Amino acid sequence: MKFLLKVKSHISFFLALILLLSAFLIFAAIYFPAKISNLNQRIAQLDQLTRNLTAENTALQKEDTRAALKIYTDMVGKYEAIKEKAANYKTKGVNVDSIEKDLPTVIDQILGKKYSEADKKLTQMDADLEALWKAKQAADAATRAKYVSSTCSTIPTSGYCYLQINTSNGAFMTHVVALDLSRISIVDSATNSDCTDNCPTKPLLSYVKDNGASIGINGTYFCPPDYASCAGKVNSFDMPLYNTNLGKWMNQLSLSWTNRAMIAFTSSGAVFYPQTNSFTGLAGMRGAIANFPGLVNNNQNIVWNYQLTSAQLTKGARGGIGIKGHTVYLVVTSSASVPDLAGIMMAIGTNFALNLDGGGSSSLVYNGSYKVGPGRSLPNAIVFK
Repeated sequence: MKFLLKVKSHISFFLALILLLSAFLIFAAIYFPAKISNLNQRIAQLDQLTRNLTAENTALQKEDTRAALKIYTDMVGKYEAIKEKAANYKTKGVNVDSIEKDLPTVIDQILGKKYSEADKKLTQMDADLEALWKAKQAADAATRAKYVSSTCSTIPTSGYCYLQINTSNGAFMTHVVALDLSRISIVDSATNSDCTDNCPTKPLLSYVKDNGASIGINGTYFCPPDYASCAGKVNSFDMPLYNTNLGKWMNQLSLSWTNRAMIAFTSSGAVFYPQTNSFTGLAGMRGAIANFPGLVNNNQNIVWNYQLTSAQLTKGARGGIGIKGHTVYLVVTSSASVPDLAGIMMAIGTNFALNLDGGGSSSLVYNGSYKVGPGRSLPNAIVFK
């Protein structure tokens, strides 16, 4: 009996325990999923917030990048504008060496992200360029005022004139000497034979006086001592030239070259060769000089028939010789390219014309005195008695 009571007591305990455990499981089944669900929701919210913050940070970084990129592109654009302006003014004869020297400094500042310094430097360079341009304009105006004469308003048929010549490429202030082709022409050189380095030279006025002449103009291209690229060939010239006084050729082998034109003088006139390699001889020749390019032939502009150098396309002092009927025209102009010079020769009405040296070699003598120059000491020249 006692045994049965004990068994019943244990059964009651286990039943109570089972009921309690069941109640707990029911509670857990209801409570914990709700908690877990709430936790999952919080985690999802935190994850979304993280994504939002990440996106916002990325957007801010992109905005900073865009701002930095804009500053960079603005600086590069300003640099390119100054560089282009300097190049443009250079073609107009403005000395922009000081500006070109500072361009690498600005590049370093931009690459180093020193944008404020670069901007300040570029602003100053722009102001300096404008000052240089105004100074050039003032100098040109002073030159025009010096030479322009009230009696010189049209292209002369004889004598000297400094006047404005209008062409399809613009208007150019030009020194012009007109003389009759019957006057004795002399092509002269400082050397008596072919020369390749340290060649003799002399001023244009010396060529004029030494030949008992009164008019002269500088001759061919040559390698001046102030060009670093001319080391080992200083004052040499490779253009063919027939020396009137010596009665012989200089650089005769160069006659076979292409891209060279030549004017030859005889006792009765002049003959033009658009290409020197077409020359086979000329009876009664007194002198000849070749250079490039030819400018006019048979009243036609032929400058683009030649391979021009980049230097010939820039603006600067230019010189040339042309023939119109029985009149010789010696021409020196400024702030002009070689194609511009061809336009001037066309405006004068020359039948044929040849480009001569220019730049610092430009020289023109009339009535025994310089109208342009003296410029560099020259290896050769053309003079007229």
